[in-house]
Amino acid sequence: MRQSWTDDRLDDRFDHLEAEMDQRFRRVEGEMHAGFRRVEGEMKAGFDRVDREIGALREDNAALRSDMREDGAALRAEIKESNVEMSNNYKALQAAMNAQNSERISEFASLNRTLIQVGGGIIATIVGTVLLALLTQL
Repeated sequence: MRQSWTDDRLDDRFDHLEAEMDQRFRRVEGEMHAGFRRVEGEMKAGFDRVDREIGALREDNAALRSDMREDGAALRAEIKESNVEMSNNYKALQAAMNAQNSERISEFASLNRTLIQVGGGIIATIVGTVLLALLTQL
């Protein structure tokens, strides 16, 4: 036999379906909210980790820049010191070369005087010999 659906019976069935749907929607909404809260928590934790890593990188970068500035200043000081030392060495070498040149010039001047004296003596001897030969011929 076929059951007939009355308005009351349909209303009861509809009310039951409506209550069941409301319950399922609340469960799904609860699961969605829990899922969103979990994802938000994971995202916040991830962003916090990234923020900490970026902070650490910034600290490392600042330390590296500071080290580079210190190393650069030390290098500039070493170069300046090396330049002063090279300049002093150049001046000392130049003074030593000037002293050697002065000594060589003095040696050449002395040799020149000796050559002039010897040459003058030879010329005087030749002139004297020629005059003596001329005088003895007369």
